[in-house]
Amino acid sequence: MFLQHYFVNWLDKRIPAANEFSLNHRNIFIFPSKFGLLYLALCSLLFLLGTNYQNNLMLLLCYFLLAVFLVTLLTSYSNFAQLKVKLGRMPEVFAHDEIHLSLWCNADSANSITQHGIVNVGIMGQKMSQWFDADTIDNPLILTYQSQRRGWHTLPRITFSTYYPLGLYKCWTHLAFSRKILVYPKPVSCGVSLQHVSSASNIAHDQHSAHHAVQNNDDFSHLKIYQQGEPLHHVAWKQLAKGRGMYSKQFDGLEHVDMWLLMPTCSSSEVEEQLGKLCHQVQELSRQGHKFGLDLHYLQLSPDTGESHRTACLKALALYPHNYQSSAFAQAAGQ
Repeated sequence: MFLQHYFVNWLDKRIPAANEFSLNHRNIFIFPSKFGLLYLALCSLLFLLGTNYQNNLMLLLCYFLLAVFLVTLLTSYSNFAQLKVKLGRMPEVFAHDEIHLSLWCNADSANSITQHGIVNVGIMGQKMSQWFDADTIDNPLILTYQSQRRGWHTLPRITFSTYYPLGLYKCWTHLAFSRKILVYPKPVSCGVSLQHVSSASNIAHDQHSAHHAVQNNDDFSHLKIYQQGEPLHHVAWKQLAKGRGMYSKQFDGLEHVDMWLLMPTCSSSEVEEQLGKLCHQVQELSRQGHKFGLDLHYLQLSPDTGESHRTACLKALALYPHNYQSSAFAQAAGQ
């Protein structure tokens, strides 16, 4: 355990995190492979036999094989050092789902004659990996690993390795990317319920009032010209079909109050389940184009719509403090 921790700290200093990498002598490791060590053992055996029996042909063969071994060292490094790697767009991930990392790997096109061979890529410390031809690569490369919990996650190091061209040497590197990934709570299927209050300042006083489900049967009020960004399910499609233009239906009922998703007071063992339910409701309300706010007691996001509001709500749920639900807060909420 100590050696592993020491090795990780040494890697952080030797190959610091970055957005993209060009492989060079600063981040490449090279060492004889198992086949290369057997090759050296053969050379040693030939040398011993040649000197013992004073056989110049054996000595000549030994020196020739050693020359090939040294030339292969330079060739292996040169081919591997011409690769460039960068991380693609980060995906949207929920807890306990698979994270799919996209990597873009390109060989230096300055010398089109050079062959870069077959390269292996995988998550450092995991057995699962894949091989690709660096000369005919089909970008992006997709690496998959399991997310464990919500919150910010540092990406694991990515290992690239190759035995090209003769398998005598193994060239490898462990790359760390500076970007982090935010894992959202795993959605828990449930009904959508909203707290209706006239202003955000009254939320703390109305925590124990009844929750009302989102209704789609409010009384129709009037039509108005459709404004870009309004929910599509409010569009008066019959009017559009008759060629009268694009209008939006307006309803009486809940438009004069703010609608909020509220984090209920619960024990620490129930926090993750409640966050999962709120995550599901945020997804559903955003999909339907409803305007809503999110109250997590320590943080309030004002009612709004759109993709940016959905992302802000999911981020707030992902970063909800693990130790926030205290007895002091429970007592304050009960007053």
